[in-house]
Amino acid sequence: MATINTHTSKAGVTTYRVRVQRKGCTPQTATFPTLKEAKRWAIMIEGRVIEGRRFPVKSTHTLNELLERYSSEVMPQKSPETIRSQQYVVAYWKRVLGHKILSDITPADIIAARNTIAKRDQPATVVKYLVILSHAFTIAIKEYQWMETNPCSRVSRPTLPSGRPRYLTDEERIRLLQECRKSKNTYLYPLVVLALHTGLRRGSLLALTQESIRLDMETLYLPTSKNGLPVILPLVGEALTLARELYATSTDGFLFPRGKGYPGNYYRRAFEHAVNRAKLEECSFHTLRHCAASYLVQAGVPLYVVSQVLSHKRVQTTQIYAHLSPDNLRDALEILANRLSS
Repeated sequence: MATINTHTSKAGVTTYRVRVQRKGCTPQTATFPTLKEAKRWAIMIEGRVIEGRRFPVKSTHTLNELLERYSSEVMPQKSPETIRSQQYVVAYWKRVLGHKILSDITPADIIAARNTIAKRDQPATVVKYLVILSHAFTIAIKEYQWMETNPCSRVSRPTLPSGRPRYLTDEERIRLLQECRKSKNTYLYPLVVLALHTGLRRGSLLALTQESIRLDMETLYLPTSKNGLPVILPLVGEALTLARELYATSTDGFLFPRGKGYPGNYYRRAFEHAVNRAKLEECSFHTLRHCAASYLVQAGVPLYVVSQVLSHKRVQTTQIYAHLSPDNLRDALEILANRLSS
């Protein structure tokens, strides 16, 4: 009544798939890492079948099938930058668990993979892997009706450090801009300047077109950002000057060329080289967004205004910069002290 088949993945991982079938009953299948576990489960399920117990209908789709559909239907709805950053995560889950039937994937399978990722990557990266897999399972449950429960719901995620955001000192910023001016990529300097002046992410900046720039109103407009909100920001100072130049010299409609010779990673490599030449530590392009927010808060700009500049959905997200405005807190507490002493 029970059959056990051996499967070896491309990575050399051997698993044992059990199929228990009895006339008039729904076949029951499961996959195990050892033959011993497979045989034990087969004996248990055979006993339940003989007792006449009912079993929920099991999925016939593999994780590979789910991730293929997820990649073709869900991923295109995300920003190009997000797609690029998540493609390798989807590829990882295909490689590790892709061969398994969805209903056979257990929390233990995911925990084992999570622990492997944690040995080489930071907690934030581990969370990223789990979030994407969990989202795919959620789509399978709600949209495709391919499974009934999400095994990721029983897998804990590492706690992210509550460290303060990294931003550049004035001296560091000057060094970086000097190296950007020297870059062979002549668009790097204006890209970095606009990032510092607007707080926009790299993906949003590279998506800017001539239609995004409203020179008569001296603003830039993006219909959607990473969090799905539209972005309208004033252009001032050097950012306005550079935006006008980029607008006038654009040959493909984009402020920062995206055609042949200017792929997205061309800007990434140029920035990394500038950072290395400037001898800056722990500095990524996203650091420039932290700089914009940090400088605003240090200048006394209210957090809710900074939140609007960064297009945060909730002002609570901007609270990570609150420690940079102790003088504002001091003024508030002095007002309170004066009130209490009167």
